Amino acid sequence: MELLLCYLLLPLAAAFTGLQIQLSELRLLTGHYRYEMQRPQLVTLTAAAVAIAAIIAEAITAGTIIVAFAETLLFVPFWLLSEWLLAKLSPRHLLQSLVYRLFVIVLTLLAIDSCGCYSLLPFLIWGVCLRNNPLGIVHGKPMEMVFILQRKGQALLSSEAPVWSSPSSSKCFYNVVDYGIRPDTDCDVLPAVQTLIDEVGRHGGGTIFFPRGRYFFNKTRQRQYLQINHSHITLEGELNEKGRLLTEFVNCGTTIQGDRNPWLSPFFITTGEQLQPSNTFWGLDFRKPSGMRMESSSLSDPGSNGFLLTPPLATAVTKDALKGSRLLTVEDSSRVGHYILLGMYNTTPDATLLKEMLGVSKLRPEWLTARRAGHEEAPSFQWLVEVTSILDEHTIELSRPLLRDCLMKYQPALYNVDMLEDIHIRHLRLNSRWNGLFHHHGLPLYYSVAQAQEMDYGWNAINVKRAAHSSIEHVEINNFTNPLYVQDSREVTVTHVDINGYDGHQGLKVYCHTCDCEFSHITFRCHYADMMGGEGNAYANRFSHISYLNPTFHPVDFDFHGFSEGPMSPPAYNVFERVEGFRYIKGAGAIFMQPACAAGNIWRNLQTEGERKGTLLFYALSYRVKSGLEKFVTAAGYTLVMILKKRNHSIGFAKKVFTEKLNDIESRSVPRSQHGLFFPGSYIENVQTTATLP
Repeated sequence: MELLLCYLLLPLAAAFTGLQIQLSELRLLTGHYRYEMQRPQLVTLTAAAVAIAAIIAEAITAGTIIVAFAETLLFVPFWLLSEWLLAKLSPRHLLQSLVYRLFVIVLTLLAIDSCGCYSLLPFLIWGVCLRNNPLGIVHGKPMEMVFILQRKGQALLSSEAPVWSSPSSSKCFYNVVDYGIRPDTDCDVLPAVQTLIDEVGRHGGGTIFFPRGRYFFNKTRQRQYLQINHSHITLEGELNEKGRLLTEFVNCGTTIQGDRNPWLSPFFITTGEQLQPSNTFWGLDFRKPSGMRMESSSLSDPGSNGFLLTPPLATAVTKDALKGSRLLTVEDSSRVGHYILLGMYNTTPDATLLKEMLGVSKLRPEWLTARRAGHEEAPSFQWLVEVTSILDEHTIELSRPLLRDCLMKYQPALYNVDMLEDIHIRHLRLNSRWNGLFHHHGLPLYYSVAQAQEMDYGWNAINVKRAAHSSIEHVEINNFTNPLYVQDSREVTVTHVDINGYDGHQGLKVYCHTCDCEFSHITFRCHYADMMGGEGNAYANRFSHISYLNPTFHPVDFDFHGFSEGPMSPPAYNVFERVEGFRYIKGAGAIFMQPACAAGNIWRNLQTEGERKGTLLFYALSYRVKSGLEKFVTAAGYTLVMILKKRNHSIGFAKKVFTEKLNDIESRSVPRSQHGLFFPGSYIENVQTTATLP
């Protein structure tokens, strides 16, 4: 029995050792990157040393090292197939994944034994391959020792813990237990909680209190989610005397809606759904739309039909107003509501307004969305703002100064906007049953379109949409591919948020018309492909005291994605300060939605980490130089995506797409040293970095 146990435990130990080796950590030994070596890197180095020692010992004692390597090569296809099958099974529970992988190891062991060998090398390499699998694996992090070796915050984060208030005791206080909603039961409480939220909202609002314990939501396959469609609603959990979170919400199912705009799929907690349904963009449209349809190279992108919900016209602006002024002269102030969208249009074919906003004198040929602005008369400036008072029949006062000159040559107009107010989410821990399987935008053939959409947009935590004067405070978010969006909202405060668990797609995103919001004291302990930034007309948001504390060498960037939808324009006037652990200021997204950000964004008092020493701080991903095998693989992947999307399997179509993609990569490649050209009008101040500043 002891021999049998040892016979199995040694391969398990070898596989576990391999699982601790992250190859990117070994790159730190070159000294080319700005990164502080800590316990996670020591785990990798120790495991690598043990692995090398084991290989040497096996070569000396057994003398079958060549046979062992040959066996490893034979088993690689089997391991790839087994992980693909596990991805298709997509188990929700860690134990299921562990049992499955134990079964794979046992099968491998029996196969090796049947050949008269007993080598640990295949299992060691199996662990290394699993840890460094670029395709993503199910339940990967819990198998890593560094998952529990999180790094501590540094000087940029405040060390003072806030004093949180106790639950309200007013007449508008609702304890969910009084309405039959109890924690720590196995039932799905979503229908009952939704009914209570709606009822409280219809009666003027109040605080809905969830006593300590765990509440399960969305356990059916109907892809349900919590909606807040009334003002003056607070969802609040319980704390202990030390301020520790005691209330946990668990989302048990995906909320993906992938037929149209899957990146706007519902979030576990979504506000403003009745004002603006999920999967729908909102804002001002082209005055002369051409109906052009745009589609990216992402497997999860079905393409946008360009449909927008549009707000009603209130009145025209009738007099120039300069930047810094709070007063606007309008045609009829009696028609102006409390929240407005101030729009200015391109009125010349050469898109003068958009060029001014981008800080460029010429639009590049590949900027297809930007090049539409002049001929289709795009409302490139769209600012969601509040009206504080009506001074007379032709004059209104805004809640804050104008961000830019409001000039009559751009035919400015005001549009009334319905908004929710006073929505708060406090003292809650949000978790999910997502298994952490993630590969950015999927991979053709390996993942289906449905899988790619679920990984990118199916496990989402909170979307504050169409809300003003609202907040998220003292919230912990675990295991969501998209933890937090603020969309088409203004003056939303997000503070003291801790984001943990599996790595995913987008960490913190300001979307479309998100203006004048405050994000502070946010800690990321996991990696996101698009870490923090936004797209669309996101103006004058402030990000401060943000820290990225991922324990492994997996750098992240400030991230911008450009226009969002055709009539809009890239983010501008946003401020990022006292942020640590980010690498570059990156522009990403589809090439036709470039440039990634407009002029006027500010970065100051930053401390970068993970950059390659001497490289430029700005990084335009869409213009990265590719050559040789990388260019071939990129073109081949794009071709596969187009074949799947267009359902055209002819050799002629594939050849045409592949050739066009190769030519496209070649034509738009720009040396890394020149990427600052794609971020005109950006301001950098007091950045501690080994990168080169523009």
